[in-house]
Amino acid sequence: MNRRTLPALAARATATALLLTACGGESSGAGEKMPGAGESSAGASASASEKGEAIDRPEMKFPKDFKMTWDVATTADPDEAAAVNDARNYMEATFHAVTEQDPEDSAYKFYVVPLSQAQQYAKETVEAIVKRGWTVTGELRHSNVQARKGESEKLITVSFCQNESEAFSREVKTGKVLKDQGSEEPYYAYSVLMEKSTSIEGFWQAKTASATKGAAQCA
Repeated sequence: MNRRTLPALAARATATALLLTACGGESSGAGEKMPGAGESSAGASASASEKGEAIDRPEMKFPKDFKMTWDVATTADPDEAAAVNDARNYMEATFHAVTEQDPEDSAYKFYVVPLSQAQQYAKETVEAIVKRGWTVTGELRHSNVQARKGESEKLITVSFCQNESEAFSREVKTGKVLKDQGSEEPYYAYSVLMEKSTSIEGFWQAKTASATKGAAQCA
C-alpha cells in the first residue's frame, strides 16, 4: 500500500534504528485498556500468568482507534512465557507513550532495565514521533513470537514480527492523514533482550531492543 515511512528515528549507540509507519486517522480520545497490557500473553503457562498478575503494573490505556494485537503460541516454560509477556508490555508501553505524547512516560520505564539501551531506544522512538507532531492509529499486528534462552538463565531474547500495514499515524493538531509517499515494506523483525528481575518474581525487563525493516522471515 502507499504509505510514508519515518526515517531512522535517532542515531543510537547500537547503530540500530526503528522505522515506523506514518499515516493517519482521527483521534477518538481515551479508550479501553490495551489488549494484554499487564496480562499474560495468550498461551502462557498458568504459573507464569499467576505470577504476572501479582505484579503491581502501571495501568495503560490506548485511544479507541488504536490497538496492538499479538499471535503468541503456547509455551510450557514459565520463564519464556513471562519474558514474552513483558517484552509485549514493553512494546505496548512504548506506543502508550506515543499516544500520551510523553517521552518520559512512566509505563515504558517500568518495563526496562534502568538506564539500559532499551530505555533509551523507547525514549528516542517516542521523542522522534512526538517532535514531528504525530500520534498513531489503526492496528499493529505481531506474529512469529519466539523466545530463546542464552547462556545465562537470567537472559531471554524475545523476537517477533510486526506488521504495520494497518497501522498509521496522523498529525495531532490537524488530524491530517500522512500517506501516499510511495510503497514501503510494512514488515519489521524485532529482537528484545529481556533480563529477569532480581527483586520481583516472574517479572522481566527489556535490556536491549532493535528492529530490522523488511525482514524476509516476516513477509
